[in-house]
Amino acid sequence: MSRRRKILIVVGIILGVAVLIPVIRHYQLRFAVANYIAELKAKGEPMELAQVIPLPVPPEQNGAPFITNALSRLDAEGNYAKSILLKNPPYAMSKAIPGKRMISWQQPLIHDSDDRSPTNTWEDLGFELNEWKSELTQLRSLIKRPILDFNLDYDISGSKDNGYKNLRLKRLSQFKLAAQWLAASSLYNLHQGKPAEACADVRTLLALVKGEADERVEISQLVRIAIAQIAVGATWDVLQATNVSDADLAKLQQDWQSLGFIPQMNNAFLFERLHMLQINDQLRHSPADLQNWIYTPDKTNFFGKLVGGISTKWDGFQWRWFWSYQDEVRGLQMWQLMFEGTQILNTNNSFQTAQSFVNASFSKLGFDSTKDDPYTFFSRDANQLPALHKAVNVEVARSVVIVAIALKRYELRHQQLPATLEELTPEFLPSVPIDCMDGQPLRYRRNADGTFLLYSVGANGVDDGGDPSLEKNVTSSNHYWQNDHALDWVWPQPATPEEIKNYYAQPPK
Repeated sequence: MSRRRKILIVVGIILGVAVLIPVIRHYQLRFAVANYIAELKAKGEPMELAQVIPLPVPPEQNGAPFITNALSRLDAEGNYAKSILLKNPPYAMSKAIPGKRMISWQQPLIHDSDDRSPTNTWEDLGFELNEWKSELTQLRSLIKRPILDFNLDYDISGSKDNGYKNLRLKRLSQFKLAAQWLAASSLYNLHQGKPAEACADVRTLLALVKGEADERVEISQLVRIAIAQIAVGATWDVLQATNVSDADLAKLQQDWQSLGFIPQMNNAFLFERLHMLQINDQLRHSPADLQNWIYTPDKTNFFGKLVGGISTKWDGFQWRWFWSYQDEVRGLQMWQLMFEGTQILNTNNSFQTAQSFVNASFSKLGFDSTKDDPYTFFSRDANQLPALHKAVNVEVARSVVIVAIALKRYELRHQQLPATLEELTPEFLPSVPIDCMDGQPLRYRRNADGTFLLYSVGANGVDDGGDPSLEKNVTSSNHYWQNDHALDWVWPQPATPEEIKNYYAQPPK
């Protein structure tokens, strides 16, 4: 055999091995993903789309057709831009000092977002609300039919935009706007001395929250949470009315009790996991779509653009053949830890315990390292602790609101506050609600001046005796009662006239 022939054979073998090794590695990674998914299925994890999407709602139960027109009209171009809601809306549970809030509907004028400069009258707001009377009446029909099904298409197969058009998420902005109108209407009705109508507005807010409960998209659940927080403030203002009836409060309390947020967020997580699997698979087969997900540095000169283009193409090839599968296994493992953490939360009713488990598990497996890697789509999406935290926050708020309503009803019936929360059961509560931050019952104390102290231990998980102050060395103008830096989450008491006067005397921060 000639020397040249031997060299060609060696070169051929080297080239063959060079091609064979990455091909073998590619299939090893593919099999690793397939095997891990098979393990999850064997454990009973829902890994098929049909297992994680909701069943369709029968037409006779679906409230969506009754409000679609109202939502679109409220969000029509130009309507919002010129409204008080954009320029100067009334704020429920207006800030004053930590642990205290101003009753905004008792104020003679509507103040700006800093509660300083009055720029609108209640008559101005009433005029606008009258313009939308028909739409708001349509929305209130949800109280009797709080089930919404907008026939979302959860399957992104064949979609060029990864399914976002199929899910029609623009509707969520309409929901937020409708919630703002309803909250404004509730404050206006309170100002007009109509607590029953105000309660109906808040109940409609809660009907929106309940109606969207079964939607399996994370952003839908986050919008539900945002609307529920709007309803928290509106409920606080309702509870400051002296002429609200026990019957209206009982209905409002029942509506709050019918809500849930943690199981619904977990259902959204189950869908989002499969949604990301679908997206990963689609991007592997579509280099053009992959470029839309990749951050490409801006190169102004020809050479920079050339090198950047070649680098991006090479990275895209490596992602489709290698990196995407590695990221998928890592992401699936992270998702599984999130689900285990959520199960711990459901068992122990303690977000602190669940959060510690997830963080410790991420750290142990090296998942807590932060890398500015534009190709880790799947694993970046898998750390859902912030979203779970928001669900827990609003769950805590829901429990506090339910107790606050029950306290108001007890006081109306017995002309005094109870000495303990146990006295609310079973007449007003089936049991004392749990503080989901630490798994213990909510804290309560009756004060000598006829007020009460009701609070959660807050984000730090430590009982600081009902102190609403911010943590040491933390400065913030945000004194929302559920501020993550507050020592405890204290349900606010109404600010006194002197406290309001002092608040206005201080310069804006």
